[in-house]
Amino acid sequence: MGRPMMQQMTIPGRLDGLNEYTRACRSHRMSGAQMKRRNQDAVRWCAKAARLKPCGGRVRIRYAFYEAPLKKGARLRDKSNIAAFAVKVIEDALVEEGVLPDDGWDVVEGYSCEFFRSADPRIVVVLEDA
Repeated sequence: MGRPMMQQMTIPGRLDGLNEYTRACRSHRMSGAQMKRRNQDAVRWCAKAARLKPCGGRVRIRYAFYEAPLKKGARLRDKSNIAAFAVKVIEDALVEEGVLPDDGWDVVEGYSCEFFRSADPRIVVVLEDA
């Protein structure tokens, strides 16, 4: 039996949050779709740059969100606002890139999210054999 596979990619900066996506969907019928496409395209470029290989079986995905500290008096985005839209966008982009055959129950066994404050905002995505 082979060694379990683990792959990683880093998405610099941050993706839009669920609140921004919801506002975009309410503002114009195409705005939400355009926002999702823009975010997915950014993730696809990161997947290409990381040279992610197709996953053959079930995977577990770990997300580490690094949010920049804000100016005095400003609030950080809610963790659920950060993760909800990002997880969907990232998994859809990985399917489009052929890294995941699907993002359904038969492929993605589960995922976990961690959140950190950092002067270097980014999202680190780790794919592991389940």
